[in-house]
Amino acid sequence: MSALAAVPRPVVALVAVLGAAACDGAPAPVAVPTTGATTASAAASTPTASAGPVFRAQDLDLCKRTDLRPLAELSSLTVARTDPKPPLGHPGAACLFEMRTRTGHQANLLVEASTLVSAEEAGRLYRATQQVTVMTPAGGIPGLGEEAEAFTRRSDPGFKYAEYMVHARTGNLVVKVWFSVGGASYAATETLRSKALTFLRATQAAVPIG
Repeated sequence: MSALAAVPRPVVALVAVLGAAACDGAPAPVAVPTTGATTASAAASTPTASAGPVFRAQDLDLCKRTDLRPLAELSSLTVARTDPKPPLGHPGAACLFEMRTRTGHQANLLVEASTLVSAEEAGRLYRATQQVTVMTPAGGIPGLGEEAEAFTRRSDPGFKYAEYMVHARTGNLVVKVWFSVGGASYAATETLRSKALTFLRATQAAVPIG
Protein backbone atom coordinates (compact mmCIF):
# COMPACT_ATOMS: atom_id res chain seq x y z
CA MET A 1 0.00 0.00 0.00
CA SER A 2 1.40 3.40 -0.94
CA ALA A 3 2.20 5.80 1.87
CA LEU A 4 0.40 8.48 -0.16
CA ALA A 5 -2.95 6.87 0.58
CA ALA A 6 -2.78 7.61 4.33
CA VAL A 7 -4.97 10.25 5.99
CA PRO A 8 -3.51 13.80 6.13
CA ARG A 9 0.22 13.73 6.82
CA PRO A 10 3.40 15.36 5.57
CA VAL A 11 3.50 15.85 1.83
CA VAL A 12 4.88 13.04 -0.32
CA ALA A 13 5.99 13.75 -3.88
CA LEU A 14 5.48 11.61 -6.96
CA VAL A 15 7.88 12.24 -9.84
CA ALA A 16 7.48 11.72 -13.61
CA VAL A 17 6.25 13.50 -16.71
CA LEU A 18 2.71 14.55 -17.50
CA GLY A 19 1.78 14.67 -21.16
CA ALA A 20 -0.09 17.68 -22.51
CA ALA A 21 -2.49 18.42 -25.35
CA ALA A 22 -4.78 21.27 -26.34
CA CYS A 23 -8.40 21.38 -27.44
CA ASP A 24 -11.52 23.46 -27.02
CA GLY A 25 -13.52 23.48 -23.79
CA ALA A 26 -16.11 25.61 -22.04
CA PRO A 27 -14.77 27.58 -19.07
CA ALA A 28 -16.16 26.43 -15.73
CA PRO A 29 -15.26 26.87 -12.05
CA VAL A 30 -12.78 24.47 -10.51
CA ALA A 31 -14.86 22.35 -8.12
CA VAL A 32 -15.55 18.78 -7.11
CA PRO A 33 -18.38 17.41 -9.29
CA THR A 34 -21.54 16.50 -7.40
CA THR A 35 -24.53 14.35 -8.17
CA GLY A 36 -28.17 15.33 -8.01
CA ALA A 37 -30.59 14.75 -5.15
CA THR A 38 -31.58 11.17 -4.47
CA THR A 39 -34.79 9.70 -3.14
CA ALA A 40 -35.33 8.98 0.53
CA SER A 41 -35.05 5.25 -0.09
CA ALA A 42 -31.58 5.75 -1.57
CA ALA A 43 -30.39 7.07 1.79
CA ALA A 44 -31.31 3.89 3.64
CA SER A 45 -28.34 2.00 5.08
CA THR A 46 -29.35 -1.62 4.45
CA PRO A 47 -29.64 -2.89 0.86
CA THR A 48 -32.63 -5.01 -0.06
CA ALA A 49 -32.26 -8.51 -1.44
CA SER A 50 -31.61 -8.81 -5.18
CA ALA A 51 -30.86 -11.50 -7.74
CA GLY A 52 -27.16 -10.60 -7.81
CA PRO A 53 -24.58 -9.80 -5.13
CA VAL A 54 -25.36 -7.01 -2.68
CA PHE A 55 -22.44 -4.65 -2.06
CA ARG A 56 -21.78 -2.65 1.10
CA ALA A 57 -19.25 0.19 1.12
CA GLN A 58 -20.17 1.98 4.35
CA ASP A 59 -17.25 0.56 6.34
CA LEU A 60 -14.66 1.02 3.59
CA ASP A 61 -11.82 3.50 4.20
CA LEU A 62 -11.00 4.65 0.69
CA CYS A 63 -8.34 7.09 1.86
CA LYS A 64 -6.35 4.14 3.19
CA ARG A 65 -7.37 1.60 0.53
CA THR A 66 -6.61 3.76 -2.52
CA ASP A 67 -3.13 3.03 -3.85
CA LEU A 68 -1.75 6.17 -5.49
CA ARG A 69 1.24 4.51 -7.13
CA PRO A 70 -0.41 4.72 -10.60
CA LEU A 71 0.14 8.49 -10.36
CA ALA A 72 3.91 8.03 -10.17
CA GLU A 73 4.10 8.32 -13.96
CA LEU A 74 2.72 11.84 -13.87
CA SER A 75 4.32 15.22 -13.34
CA SER A 76 5.31 15.61 -9.70
CA LEU A 77 2.12 15.54 -7.64
CA THR A 78 2.06 16.33 -3.95
CA VAL A 79 -0.84 15.29 -1.72
CA ALA A 80 -1.79 18.35 0.31
CA ARG A 81 -4.72 16.79 2.18
CA THR A 82 -7.30 14.03 2.07
CA ASP A 83 -11.01 14.28 2.81
CA PRO A 84 -12.84 11.04 3.71
CA LYS A 85 -16.32 12.61 3.73
CA PRO A 86 -18.79 9.97 2.42
CA PRO A 87 -21.16 10.53 -0.53
CA LEU A 88 -23.90 13.05 0.12
CA GLY A 89 -27.40 11.66 0.66
CA HIS A 90 -26.71 7.94 0.29
CA PRO A 91 -24.63 5.22 1.99
CA GLY A 92 -21.11 4.56 0.85
CA ALA A 93 -17.51 5.70 1.13
CA ALA A 94 -15.32 8.27 -0.59
CA CYS A 95 -11.98 10.01 -0.46
CA LEU A 96 -10.90 13.26 -2.06
CA PHE A 97 -7.15 13.66 -2.55
CA GLU A 98 -6.28 17.34 -2.96
CA MET A 99 -2.92 17.66 -4.68
CA ARG A 100 -0.54 20.19 -6.20
CA THR A 101 1.65 19.84 -9.25
CA ARG A 102 5.35 20.68 -9.30
CA THR A 103 4.45 24.13 -10.63
CA GLY A 104 1.90 24.71 -7.86
CA HIS A 105 -1.25 24.07 -9.89
CA GLN A 106 -4.31 22.33 -8.52
CA ALA A 107 -4.92 18.60 -9.06
CA ASN A 108 -7.59 16.37 -7.54
CA LEU A 109 -8.55 12.72 -7.33
CA LEU A 110 -11.97 11.71 -6.03
CA VAL A 111 -12.85 8.04 -5.53
CA GLU A 112 -16.40 7.28 -4.44
CA ALA A 113 -18.37 4.07 -3.88
CA SER A 114 -22.12 4.27 -3.20
CA THR A 115 -24.13 1.21 -2.21
CA LEU A 116 -27.84 1.79 -2.58
CA VAL A 117 -30.82 -0.18 -1.24
CA SER A 118 -31.38 -1.88 -4.60
CA ALA A 119 -30.12 -2.04 -8.16
CA GLU A 120 -33.07 0.15 -9.15
CA GLU A 121 -32.03 2.90 -6.73
CA ALA A 122 -28.43 2.58 -7.92
CA GLY A 123 -29.66 3.01 -11.48
CA ARG A 124 -31.43 6.22 -10.50
CA LEU A 125 -28.25 7.56 -8.89
CA TYR A 126 -26.27 6.61 -11.98
CA ARG A 127 -28.69 8.48 -14.25
CA ALA A 128 -28.75 11.49 -11.91
CA THR A 129 -25.07 12.11 -12.65
CA GLN A 130 -25.83 12.24 -16.36
CA GLN A 131 -28.58 14.77 -15.73
CA VAL A 132 -26.74 17.22 -13.47
CA THR A 133 -23.10 17.19 -14.55
CA VAL A 134 -21.75 20.14 -16.52
CA MET A 135 -19.06 17.94 -18.02
CA THR A 136 -19.22 16.75 -21.64
CA PRO A 137 -20.25 13.11 -22.24
CA ALA A 138 -17.39 11.01 -23.65
CA GLY A 139 -19.34 7.82 -24.34
CA GLY A 140 -19.97 4.46 -22.73
CA ILE A 141 -17.15 2.20 -21.56
CA PRO A 142 -17.56 -1.60 -21.86
CA GLY A 143 -16.30 -4.09 -19.31
CA LEU A 144 -16.82 -2.01 -16.18
CA GLY A 145 -20.17 -3.38 -15.02
CA GLU A 146 -23.77 -3.29 -16.14
CA GLU A 147 -23.41 0.31 -17.29
CA ALA A 148 -20.49 2.74 -17.38
CA GLU A 149 -19.69 6.03 -19.06
CA ALA A 150 -17.21 8.88 -18.98
CA PHE A 151 -17.25 12.68 -19.07
CA THR A 152 -14.57 15.28 -19.81
CA ARG A 153 -14.10 19.01 -19.44
CA ARG A 154 -11.40 21.59 -20.13
CA SER A 155 -11.54 25.08 -18.72
CA ASP A 156 -9.28 28.07 -18.13
CA PRO A 157 -9.75 29.52 -14.61
CA GLY A 158 -6.46 31.39 -14.91
CA PHE A 159 -4.61 28.20 -15.92
CA LYS A 160 -5.32 25.16 -18.10
CA TYR A 161 -7.53 22.75 -16.15
CA ALA A 162 -8.40 19.31 -17.54
CA GLU A 163 -10.89 16.91 -15.94
CA TYR A 164 -12.01 13.34 -16.57
CA MET A 165 -14.80 11.54 -14.74
CA VAL A 166 -15.99 7.96 -15.10
CA HIS A 167 -18.77 6.18 -13.22
CA ALA A 168 -20.06 2.62 -13.38
CA ARG A 169 -22.93 0.62 -11.91
CA THR A 170 -23.01 -3.05 -10.97
CA GLY A 171 -26.14 -4.13 -9.08
CA ASN A 172 -26.59 -1.80 -6.10
CA LEU A 173 -23.02 -0.43 -6.41
CA VAL A 174 -22.13 2.84 -8.15
CA VAL A 175 -18.44 3.79 -8.30
CA LYS A 176 -17.29 7.21 -9.48
CA VAL A 177 -13.77 8.49 -10.10
CA TRP A 178 -12.94 12.10 -10.95
CA PHE A 179 -9.37 13.08 -11.83
CA SER A 180 -8.27 16.61 -12.67
CA VAL A 181 -4.93 18.30 -13.29
CA GLY A 182 -4.08 21.97 -13.80
CA GLY A 183 -1.04 23.42 -15.53
CA ALA A 184 0.39 25.75 -18.15
CA SER A 185 -1.08 23.42 -20.80
CA TYR A 186 -3.90 20.86 -20.75
CA ALA A 187 -3.13 17.38 -19.50
CA ALA A 188 -3.73 14.79 -22.20
CA THR A 189 -7.24 13.31 -22.03
CA GLU A 190 -5.93 9.79 -22.63
CA THR A 191 -3.58 10.15 -19.64
CA LEU A 192 -6.42 11.22 -17.37
CA ARG A 193 -8.65 8.46 -18.76
CA SER A 194 -6.09 5.74 -18.15
CA LYS A 195 -5.56 6.74 -14.54
CA ALA A 196 -9.27 7.22 -13.81
CA LEU A 197 -10.10 3.75 -15.15
CA THR A 198 -7.31 2.20 -13.07
CA PHE A 199 -8.69 3.76 -9.90
CA LEU A 200 -12.27 2.83 -10.79
CA ARG A 201 -11.41 -0.84 -11.26
CA ALA A 202 -9.43 -0.89 -8.01
CA THR A 203 -12.30 0.72 -6.11
CA GLN A 204 -14.83 -1.75 -7.54
CA ALA A 205 -12.60 -4.62 -6.39
CA ALA A 206 -12.26 -3.13 -2.90
CA VAL A 207 -16.00 -2.97 -2.13
CA PRO A 208 -17.09 -6.05 -0.18
CA ILE A 209 -20.25 -8.06 -0.73
CA GLY A 210 -22.70 -8.15 2.16
